[in-house]
Parts: sequence; C-alpha cells; structure tokens
Amino acid sequence: MTPFILERITQPEVEPVTLAEMKRHLRAFSSVTDEDADITALIVGAREWAEHYTGRALIDQQWRLTIDSRGAPVGDVVSGFSGYPARCGYYTGVFDWSSRSEIRLRRSPALQVVSIKSVDSAGVETTIDSTTYQLREVDSKWPRVVALSGSWTASMLRILFRAGFADTVSSPGEGAEVVPVCFKQAIKLWAEANYDRDEKMMPVLLKTAEGLLDKESTSSGFA
Repeated sequence: MTPFILERITQPEVEPVTLAEMKRHLRAFSSVTDEDADITALIVGAREWAEHYTGRALIDQQWRLTIDSRGAPVGDVVSGFSGYPARCGYYTGVFDWSSRSEIRLRRSPALQVVSIKSVDSAGVETTIDSTTYQLREVDSKWPRVVALSGSWTASMLRILFRAGFADTVSSPGEGAEVVPVCFKQAIKLWAEANYDRDEKMMPVLLKTAEGLLDKESTSSGFA
C-alpha cells in the first residue's frame, strides 16, 4: 500500500447547521445563551464526525494529500487523519498511483486542485504545471486527478485541493443551503446524543445518524 496522509488545512467559514437551528432541535430556549459556546462546539464536532464517517466535505475547505511511493513515512498528521482506514473501501485508488497516472482525492465533492507539488529527497518542493493534469468526476464520491500524458515521476507528491458541497468562493457564494438534508439531520442527532448523554437514547440517536449517512459514504460501491 502506498503510504499517504490526508490533512485538513482550513476549516469551513460557516457550519451546515446554525446555532439557532441546533437550539431549536435541542428544545433549548433561544433567549438563554449560557450554553451557546458548548452547543456551537457540538455543531463543529458533529460536522467533523459526519465528514469523517462518509469521506465527504460539506462546506468549502482545503485539504492536503501527501503520497509517498517509496514506502517511507510522509510526516505527521496536523488535522484530519492518516492512511489507516476504519472503513476499508474508502481508500481504494491510492495503490499504484504512479503507474496508473491517477490519484483519488479522498474528499468529495472536489471544487479545485489548488496545486500539486513534487518533493525530492532533500524536501525541496517543485510545483507541477497545472496544464499537465486534470481534475475529473468533481461531483462524484470519488474525484480524481489524472496526468494528461505519461505518469508522475516523483516519488512524493503533495496535492492541495478544495472540497465541499458548498463553494463559498464562487459568485454568488454558496452556503449551508446546498448541503444535503441528510447531513443536517445526522448532525443534529449526533449533537443531541452528545448533548443529553442519555444512556438509553444515545446509542439509538447515533445509530440513526449513521443510517442517514450510509448512502453518502465513499466506501459504498467498493469491493
């Protein structure tokens, strides 16, 4: 297996569920603000859980994928997670990337490849000409970067890309309104489970949240 690390570089500017929406779901009084910070943290945690569970990105954010075909460690995880999957099929596509001339990005939908850099043995980065590769299947669960001629010769690549259902950079910018409803409902249920922490309801709520997102998982469809 080709070692790789996926790191979140930037967080989204807004969340799929607002504080007011979450407080309404939790049946919390809108006029009481003592727990607003805690509820906001739950929203962020729930969104990150949903993204990790499915391999999707909800609102515009930057990720960096580092791939090393030499079999050596590729660095430390800053944010996100490393290449050791909890849900195996999600990682199909990183194998033999140099010979196949394509790389799956591991976060979808893809919005833009910001840059691809090769890294030599001394750690020096060289930006690869953007006209030599193409981002394809951007709206699918498995977007990929394809070399337009031949294959990448570098043993290590660093790919910086943007992903998310909502493109906040476009004109007009998109927001939470374009995020599928199933994600919003799952986020609310996950937050509710961790807010109330009822020992009977917590597993039920978490299981229901997972069920809402199973069809969105990027592991679906892989053998």
